[in-house]
Amino acid sequence: MNAISGIVVKDRALASESLTGLLGHAEPTTATVPLKPSAAMLAAGARAGGVSVEAAWKIYLAMIKAAE
Repeated sequence: MNAISGIVVKDRALASESLTGLLGHAEPTTATVPLKPSAAMLAAGARAGGVSVEAAWKIYLAMIKAAE
């Protein structure tokens, strides 16, 4: 099970198998990202996820913490 197998989309949990279709079979990679996203990054994440900017911020922090 990977770190986001418990994600919920529109009131339904995604199984690990669904995530493979969603994310593909890409090899793990790393990237340098800011610990604090810009306002534009948060706004873009909020729009993409259909959530508030505050929720996008919490999601971003959780992703950073999970990558440590």
